[in-house]
Amino acid sequence: MNPVAPATPLTINGATYALLFDFEAVALAEEIVDRPLLTGLRQRDLNTPTITLVRAMFFACLQANHPTVDFAAVKSLVTRRNLSEIWTAVLSAWTAGLAEPDEEEEPEVVADPQTGQSYPTSAAGSISGPPRATICASPTRTSGA
Repeated sequence: MNPVAPATPLTINGATYALLFDFEAVALAEEIVDRPLLTGLRQRDLNTPTITLVRAMFFACLQANHPTVDFAAVKSLVTRRNLSEIWTAVLSAWTAGLAEPDEEEEPEVVADPQTGQSYPTSAAGSISGPPRATICASPTRTSGA
Protein backbone atom coordinates (compact mmCIF):
# COMPACT_ATOMS: atom_id res chain seq x y z
CA MET A 1 0.00 0.00 0.00
CA ASN A 2 1.25 3.48 -0.87
CA PRO A 3 1.27 5.51 2.39
CA VAL A 4 1.54 8.82 0.52
CA ALA A 5 -1.30 8.37 -1.96
CA PRO A 6 -4.74 9.69 -1.01
CA ALA A 7 -6.66 6.46 -0.34
CA THR A 8 -10.36 6.39 0.52
CA PRO A 9 -11.36 3.71 3.04
CA LEU A 10 -14.37 1.50 2.40
CA THR A 11 -15.53 -1.34 4.65
CA ILE A 12 -17.62 -4.16 3.18
CA ASN A 13 -18.56 -7.26 5.18
CA GLY A 14 -15.95 -6.41 7.84
CA ALA A 15 -13.07 -6.01 5.37
CA THR A 16 -11.63 -2.54 4.83
CA TYR A 17 -10.36 -1.58 1.40
CA ALA A 18 -8.20 1.42 0.50
CA LEU A 19 -9.53 2.84 -2.75
CA LEU A 20 -7.07 4.78 -4.89
CA PHE A 21 -7.86 6.39 -8.21
CA ASP A 22 -4.83 7.26 -10.29
CA PHE A 23 -4.27 7.35 -14.04
CA GLU A 24 -3.72 3.59 -14.13
CA ALA A 25 -7.09 3.08 -12.46
CA VAL A 26 -8.77 5.44 -14.91
CA ALA A 27 -7.23 3.58 -17.86
CA LEU A 28 -8.33 0.21 -16.47
CA ALA A 29 -11.90 1.42 -15.82
CA GLU A 30 -12.05 2.95 -19.31
CA GLU A 31 -10.95 -0.37 -20.79
CA ILE A 32 -13.70 -2.22 -18.92
CA VAL A 33 -16.54 0.19 -19.78
CA ASP A 34 -15.12 0.94 -23.25
CA ARG A 35 -15.52 4.71 -23.05
CA PRO A 36 -13.53 7.71 -21.81
CA LEU A 37 -14.01 8.59 -18.16
CA LEU A 38 -11.91 11.72 -17.73
CA THR A 39 -13.97 13.53 -20.33
CA GLY A 40 -16.93 11.19 -20.68
CA LEU A 41 -18.58 11.05 -17.25
CA ARG A 42 -21.93 12.76 -17.42
CA GLN A 43 -24.03 14.14 -14.60
CA ARG A 44 -26.43 11.25 -15.15
CA ASP A 45 -23.53 8.81 -14.57
CA LEU A 46 -22.73 10.52 -11.29
CA ASN A 47 -26.34 10.60 -10.07
CA THR A 48 -27.53 7.20 -11.30
CA PRO A 49 -24.54 5.09 -12.36
CA THR A 50 -24.95 1.75 -14.07
CA ILE A 51 -23.91 -1.34 -12.15
CA THR A 52 -21.24 -1.93 -14.78
CA LEU A 53 -19.76 1.53 -14.20
CA VAL A 54 -19.75 1.08 -10.41
CA ARG A 55 -18.11 -2.35 -10.68
CA ALA A 56 -15.53 -1.14 -13.21
CA MET A 57 -14.50 1.93 -11.27
CA PHE A 58 -14.53 0.07 -7.93
CA PHE A 59 -12.36 -2.72 -9.37
CA ALA A 60 -9.97 -0.19 -10.93
CA CYS A 61 -9.47 1.82 -7.75
CA LEU A 62 -8.81 -1.36 -5.74
CA GLN A 63 -5.89 -2.48 -7.89
CA ALA A 64 -3.19 -0.16 -6.47
CA ASN A 65 -3.65 -1.37 -2.89
CA HIS A 66 -5.46 -4.71 -3.35
CA PRO A 67 -4.13 -6.25 -6.57
CA THR A 68 -5.28 -9.76 -5.59
CA VAL A 69 -8.96 -8.75 -5.70
CA ASP A 70 -10.20 -9.86 -9.09
CA PHE A 71 -13.23 -8.66 -11.04
CA ALA A 72 -15.29 -11.70 -10.05
CA ALA A 73 -14.74 -10.81 -6.38
CA VAL A 74 -15.75 -7.20 -7.05
CA LYS A 75 -18.93 -8.39 -8.74
CA SER A 76 -19.83 -10.36 -5.62
CA LEU A 77 -19.00 -7.42 -3.32
CA VAL A 78 -21.29 -4.96 -5.12
CA THR A 79 -24.90 -5.55 -4.13
CA ARG A 80 -28.10 -3.58 -4.41
CA ARG A 81 -27.88 -2.86 -0.69
CA ASN A 82 -24.38 -1.34 -0.75
CA LEU A 83 -24.28 0.08 -4.29
CA SER A 84 -24.76 3.67 -3.10
CA GLU A 85 -22.12 3.35 -0.36
CA ILE A 86 -19.58 1.89 -2.80
CA TRP A 87 -20.34 4.55 -5.41
CA THR A 88 -19.90 7.34 -2.85
CA ALA A 89 -16.50 5.92 -1.83
CA VAL A 90 -15.47 5.48 -5.48
CA LEU A 91 -16.35 9.11 -6.25
CA SER A 92 -14.40 10.25 -3.17
CA ALA A 93 -11.39 8.25 -4.35
CA TRP A 94 -11.84 9.69 -7.85
CA THR A 95 -11.85 13.25 -6.54
CA ALA A 96 -8.91 12.72 -4.17
CA GLY A 97 -6.82 10.75 -6.62
CA LEU A 98 -7.22 13.02 -9.62
CA ALA A 99 -6.85 16.33 -7.82
CA GLU A 100 -3.82 18.28 -8.91
CA PRO A 101 -1.15 18.20 -6.19
CA ASP A 102 -0.06 21.46 -4.58
CA GLU A 103 3.38 21.94 -6.01
CA GLU A 104 5.84 24.35 -4.52
CA GLU A 105 6.26 26.47 -7.58
CA GLU A 106 8.33 29.56 -8.00
CA PRO A 107 6.15 32.57 -7.23
CA GLU A 108 4.82 34.45 -10.20
CA VAL A 109 6.76 37.68 -10.76
CA VAL A 110 4.68 40.81 -11.29
CA ALA A 111 6.05 44.20 -12.28
CA ASP A 112 5.35 47.02 -9.83
CA PRO A 113 3.98 49.88 -11.97
CA GLN A 114 5.12 52.51 -9.44
CA THR A 115 8.78 51.56 -9.30
CA GLY A 116 9.29 49.51 -12.43
CA GLN A 117 10.70 46.71 -10.27
CA SER A 118 9.41 43.17 -10.13
CA TYR A 119 8.26 41.40 -6.96
CA PRO A 120 6.99 37.88 -6.41
CA THR A 121 3.30 37.50 -5.71
CA SER A 122 2.04 35.95 -2.50
CA ALA A 123 -0.09 32.80 -2.42
CA ALA A 124 -3.19 35.01 -2.45
CA GLY A 125 -1.96 36.73 -5.60
CA SER A 126 -1.12 40.12 -4.09
CA ILE A 127 2.21 41.70 -4.78
CA SER A 128 4.72 41.30 -2.00
CA GLY A 129 7.64 43.65 -1.92
CA PRO A 130 9.08 46.54 0.02
CA PRO A 131 6.58 48.72 1.85
CA ARG A 132 5.18 51.48 -0.28
CA ALA A 133 5.54 55.12 0.73
CA THR A 134 2.38 56.92 1.61
CA ILE A 135 1.74 59.92 -0.57
CA CYS A 136 0.47 62.92 1.39
CA ALA A 137 -1.55 65.74 -0.09
CA SER A 138 0.43 68.39 1.80
CA PRO A 139 4.09 67.54 2.34
CA THR A 140 5.69 68.67 5.59
CA ARG A 141 8.98 70.49 5.77
CA THR A 142 11.64 69.73 8.26
CA SER A 143 13.44 72.58 9.97
CA GLY A 144 16.77 73.60 8.60
CA ALA A 145 15.89 72.94 5.01
